[in-house]
Amino acid sequence: MKKLLLTMLLASASLLSFAQNTQVSYKGRISGSLFDEKRQVLPFANVLLLKARDSTLTKGSVSDLDGKFNFDQVSIGNESQYIISVSMVGYKKYFSPKITLSDENLEVKLSTIQLELAAQSLKEVSVTAKKPFIEQQADKLVVNVEGSLVATGNTALEVLQKSPGVSVDNNDNISVKGKQGVLVLMDGKPTYMSQSDLATQLKNMSSDQIEKIEIISNPSARYDAAGKAIINIITKKNKNYGTNGSISAGFSASFPPLLETGLNNDFSKTENIKPGIMPKYNSSLNLNNRQGKVNTFANLTFSDNQRFNNNILTRDIGGKIFEQYAYRYNESQNFSYKLGTDYYLSKKTTIGFLVNGSAGIWQNNPTAPNINTTYIKHAESSIPDSSLRTSASSYQTWKSLTLNTNFKHTFDSTGKELTADVDYSIYNNLSRERGMETRFYKYLDNKETEYATPLNITSHIPNKYNIFAIKADYIHPLTKAKARLEFGAKSSWVKSDNDIMFFQNGLADKGRTNFFIYQENINAAYANFNKELSKKLSLQAGLRLEHTHSKGESVTLSESRERNYVKLFPSVFLTQTINKNNQLSYSYSRRIERPDYGTLNPFINFLDPYTYQLGNEYLKPQYTNSFELTHSFKQAFVTSVGYSITNDFMAEVIKNAVNEPLILAKIKKYNNIDGIDPEKITFATRENIAKFENININLSFPIPITKWWSAQNNLSVFYNKYTGELLGQTLNTGQWAYNFYTSQNVKLPKDLSAEVSMWYNSSNIYGMMQGKAQYAVNAGLQKSFWNKKASLKLNVNDIFLTSFWGGKTDFANVKLTIRNRWDSRNARLTFTYKFGNQNVKAARRRSTATEAEQGRVKTGG
Repeated sequence: MKKLLLTMLLASASLLSFAQNTQVSYKGRISGSLFDEKRQVLPFANVLLLKARDSTLTKGSVSDLDGKFNFDQVSIGNESQYIISVSMVGYKKYFSPKITLSDENLEVKLSTIQLELAAQSLKEVSVTAKKPFIEQQADKLVVNVEGSLVATGNTALEVLQKSPGVSVDNNDNISVKGKQGVLVLMDGKPTYMSQSDLATQLKNMSSDQIEKIEIISNPSARYDAAGKAIINIITKKNKNYGTNGSISAGFSASFPPLLETGLNNDFSKTENIKPGIMPKYNSSLNLNNRQGKVNTFANLTFSDNQRFNNNILTRDIGGKIFEQYAYRYNESQNFSYKLGTDYYLSKKTTIGFLVNGSAGIWQNNPTAPNINTTYIKHAESSIPDSSLRTSASSYQTWKSLTLNTNFKHTFDSTGKELTADVDYSIYNNLSRERGMETRFYKYLDNKETEYATPLNITSHIPNKYNIFAIKADYIHPLTKAKARLEFGAKSSWVKSDNDIMFFQNGLADKGRTNFFIYQENINAAYANFNKELSKKLSLQAGLRLEHTHSKGESVTLSESRERNYVKLFPSVFLTQTINKNNQLSYSYSRRIERPDYGTLNPFINFLDPYTYQLGNEYLKPQYTNSFELTHSFKQAFVTSVGYSITNDFMAEVIKNAVNEPLILAKIKKYNNIDGIDPEKITFATRENIAKFENININLSFPIPITKWWSAQNNLSVFYNKYTGELLGQTLNTGQWAYNFYTSQNVKLPKDLSAEVSMWYNSSNIYGMMQGKAQYAVNAGLQKSFWNKKASLKLNVNDIFLTSFWGGKTDFANVKLTIRNRWDSRNARLTFTYKFGNQNVKAARRRSTATEAEQGRVKTGG
């Protein structure tokens, strides 16, 4: 609004000047330098050029990094006397003596201007402006996490789950408007992790670190072509000069339901346990120091969490019913850091260095291992004839380090700009099964008798990833043509070593042990053209080319698979202004999603000897073409309609080993375990099916009810359809679904504020899986004190304990149902304190070169 007013005032002043005297020459220049009370340069101060006669505005400017300002093309015709006005928060307003320009005095260089500190305390002035939780912009939906009470103390994954159009399934797969295959960025940088490892990181990341989340459903050619949509998580940055920072600490306690752990002795009812309160702690420290041309910053976070997960899985395999109860109680600690320096070589050139990384551990509570009990019975019987009980003690660690050097140069005031990044990333992850013991039982006359030798499985699975990338972007404005050209290039090299070692009762398990090496090189180049076709119509067209060369090699099996391909990814965006209240935008883009590095590894994960998860080294990339039409009314009420079609869609598939002769033969050869029927084994993997289609309609509508009460609402309706050959049969299934979000924000007396929100995800299909509906109600209360430098926030999530997942499959002789519960209901108390000078400019946000690759790396949990 301020920029709009300033533009209108400048335009009015120019028109008035023209009307009063057409004999005006615009060739004068006025410049100067600003300093503070300590004789240090004062950048980013507001500088206005006023007419001396009536103080009307002629031009406006902001001092640069060296405290300098200048006004070019100043009139030297009639009334060419001026006054300079300088203002900045915390300083007295400054007015210069009269300045006269003429043909004999075309340029005036003012002597050094030194601002004085304001005598009045700033605490007497209170200016508050709260951004809405949901904000629709021209090319993206923005979730302002920083201002939300119910988001406080949540994990980043929980905040995503509350975001409009975003849903998270039972396997922590993230989708936008019903479309899976989302590229998640951190401050514009790809995370280079698999879905499961990304979910682990997001679970260990506090929402207190997040400023906002950008949801881009149709990205331009400037972005990597990976992903059907982009979610960009922007972390908080300091905005002040001098030294400042903030510290926060939070505590959370869960209030879980009764959890099902198995059947009682006579099989007449389900046994339940009541987990105790599972505490979670999080803390963060943000520091920033900016003096002159150097800005240094550090962000440190630590979390310590205890969690539970309860799965009930029922399978019908050839007339045999497998009823499985799994209870997992785990704990994790995660430490992450970001250290960086920006050095401003000049007002046009900046060079920066960034180091960030994390280290963490995830394990079952040593005193409470995973317990997984499976009852096996005939379909017509309610009493099992046998069972197996598996206890497991898993342990995972991860370490990551990314080094980044970045460069930015602005050539002139038109916006001509060159940026470059060089990145090197290292990931070292270790997963160990310390002892998965399975015991086998039979039931005769309702008496439990152990039979067969207990099975003990251990594993040692180190995964190492090395990523190197370099990229450059150039912007070239065509001012006279009201257009802009953008060019860029990027190259990345990735190598991953995955050494999977399994042991059965101390002996090497040759059927599952595998040393797998994956290498990939992607070279990309793009061009974007932006053009204002008229006052009401603008165009952006782009084309991205990506060359991919990859090789996956199983050293153990002496097998390898190589791919080498070049693809083009066009994008077109057209924006039309109908009138001052209505705007339309049309967009098209083509995207790719490559399998993450872990999925391409033929790994195996156990739930128990009857239930596996497998990797697939033959998985191919999928390609998506997306179209979207968006209407905006008064920049607040936004409606969009989109359609996308994905070929070679990578679907989560559940199989019975009896339907996979090669896998079944391998199991019988290497893993023929006494007490286990190989033909009854079920496993999950990912495979390409022919086609996935998505139609989506999205509505965003804020409602200002009163001055102290406002509401934000979002509704997404979508239709997903899957077609293709799967498990030897034709899959042709589709369903309409929707999700809804509403948030009520209330301002209360005495610096109190409250927020109540609700989200609802209807039932939906995910490939061959039918998922049940989910919803949750959340509430938060905040109190500010100590001159608003401190705040105490209390929020409760999933008040009515309704956020749990369920699903079922009945396709190609695969029949199963799943129920999954976790510690969704919890209360959090968070304290935050800001210290130091709160007027420091933010550290630059960098979009580094290795962003897309990091999102495909596994890092834990």
